[in-house]
Amino acid sequence: MTSDRSPESRRKAALNGSEYRVRSLADTASAVGSMLLFVLFALCMLMAVAVAADTYGRIKSGYQQSFGTVTSMKYISNKLRSADNVTIFEDGTAAAVESGGMVSVIYCGSDGLYEKNSATDDLVSADGGDRISAIDSMLITERDGLYEITVRSGGESSSMLVRKG
Repeated sequence: MTSDRSPESRRKAALNGSEYRVRSLADTASAVGSMLLFVLFALCMLMAVAVAADTYGRIKSGYQQSFGTVTSMKYISNKLRSADNVTIFEDGTAAAVESGGMVSVIYCGSDGLYEKNSATDDLVSADGGDRISAIDSMLITERDGLYEITVRSGGESSSMLVRKG
């Protein structure tokens, strides 16, 4: 089979083919390099998101523990300040707060601060109340006309003094 092309046109076609192959290799190397840069960028972004998520989790956990402690202390102190009469239970983990014909028993249960409301004539006990916030322990003591409230939550302990009614 004979070609109708001249030797010069065949040489040009061969040169164009090799140029095409060189360009194709350069294009492939460029595409692979671009992909590698994109993969590197994606990995860096993935690591940044993972670090940010971990940091957010730690901040949120600390905030929740702090919020539980502060909320509990404020709640208890407001109840004690507004009370007509306060009776602290023997172990200091509960207090019966009388105000306006009602008795509120504030106590620390197995997983948080609880409050139970009842009429003044009812039997007062520290069980079966509504959960107010998450704390580990609570201690209310009376000294020199002040109530000392100590709340422990998440390994941290906070105390405050409250003036009687």
